[in-house]
This record gives sequence, structure tokens and C-alpha cells, in this order.
Amino acid sequence: MDEPVVTDTPLFPLPQGALLPGELLPLHVFEPRYRAMLEAVRRGERIIAIGTLLPGWETDYHGRPPVASVVGLGRIVKDRQNADGTSDIVLHGLLRGEIAGEIGGRPWRIARVVVRPEDDLHPAEGFRLRRELLGGLFERLRTSRLRYDLTAGFDVGALADRIASALDLQPDQRVAVLQALSPAQRVNLVLQLLADREHRKRLLEILPSLQAFSLSLDPPRGEPGA
Repeated sequence: MDEPVVTDTPLFPLPQGALLPGELLPLHVFEPRYRAMLEAVRRGERIIAIGTLLPGWETDYHGRPPVASVVGLGRIVKDRQNADGTSDIVLHGLLRGEIAGEIGGRPWRIARVVVRPEDDLHPAEGFRLRRELLGGLFERLRTSRLRYDLTAGFDVGALADRIASALDLQPDQRVAVLQALSPAQRVNLVLQLLADREHRKRLLEILPSLQAFSLSLDPPRGEPGA
């Protein structure tokens, strides 16, 4: 089993902030402390941890209000510096991490983040979760056009993240998915979300892009949708 990785990462906490692995998050950076943070990030690996501010943050926003323990780590993939000193950036979500503490000494916040590998599930557990997720998708979409391969050894947590990031979720729903550290929690959440008809329609639209996970959708045959 791989050992956890510990890294010190600039922390950008946001109200209902969430950055899921694989998704893109546009941000407008305007506060002086975060403009300074961005200058430091540009000189390094260009990685930022997006944290979720906990309820009550308004009373101490300019200090260090508490954030949820799970953060999304993302790398800057687009970066535009504006004439007024602000910046517009886009983060690409990489993975989750857990905050083990914070490090002082800077105007901005720095989190000590622990990243644990997700690909060390027992083979039997991985198969069970793949069966639960893919079977659940088949039941909810109610279409014989959906094809999947249970024997494909894909990362079931990554597939759950990919589906969740493509849905038009409410901020609190996205936060809930981010905070779900275990693949089993994510599978359960995604299947709950797909009780919503609009989410099912959206999933049908993106299925062709999920072929890397051994999912595919045959051409329409006049069959009614979900």
C-alpha cells in the first residue's frame, strides 16, 4: 500500500467552495492577500487547495475562519492578469486531500494537506463498487442502449467524480461530493443524485465521453429517454 503524501499548499477558502477532481473552476482573484498568494503560486507548482468555509465564517472572514477538512487540489491552467491588479484564473481539479493543520507566516493561509491513494481497494471491494455503480446507472437511466464492462479495472471513485462534476449540481451538493473521501460514499451519493430526472438527462448526454471507464451508449433507436 502506498504511503500518504503530505504537502504544504496555499489554501483558498470559499463559501460553499468545492473543486472536484477532473473539473475546471474559474475564479476572479481580487483580495490583496490572495493576489499576493497568487504571485507566490506562480513561482511554484501552480497548485492551490480550494477549501469550504464552514457555517459562521462571515464573522471572521478576514481572519482564519474554520474550513471543512477535505479540500480539492487544483493546478492553474489559465491565468490572466488584469490591469487593475486582479486576476482571472482557471483551476483544473487534480485530487482530494485532508487538512492536517495550517502553517503561519504569510498573509494568506497555507494548509498542510495529506493525500491518500485511492487505487488500493481490495479487488473484491473494487468489483462490488463497480457493480453497484454501473448497475445503478443502468437501473436509473432505463435504457438498453447503455453498455458497460464489469471486468474493466477502472477507478470507481474517479468515475463517480467524473459523473458528479458533469452534472448541474447545487453548491451544497458539490460540497457533499467533495467531502466524500471514500469511493463507496461517492458511489452512494452519485446514485442518490441520479434520482433527479434532470441529472439523468445530463448523464445521457455525457455518456459518450465516459468511454475510458468502459461505458458507452449505442446510437438512438427511437427509444424513450429517462
